[in-house]
Amino acid sequence: MPHTKHAICDFGLHKGEPYTKLPASFLTWMIATNHEKSKYASEELKRRETAAISRN
Repeated sequence: MPHTKHAICDFGLHKGEPYTKLPASFLTWMIATNHEKSKYASEELKRRETAAISRN
């Protein structure tokens, strides 16, 4: 699995932004359209979910 901590989006509206800062809606779109970098999007959403659970 790709690690998103230092990964940077290299296309579109969010080009140059780290995956950790991308909107969830954009990450979800990447997955839904089977974008070539959808694994990064999936991994980032999982990371966020884990972080949210850990805070509770």
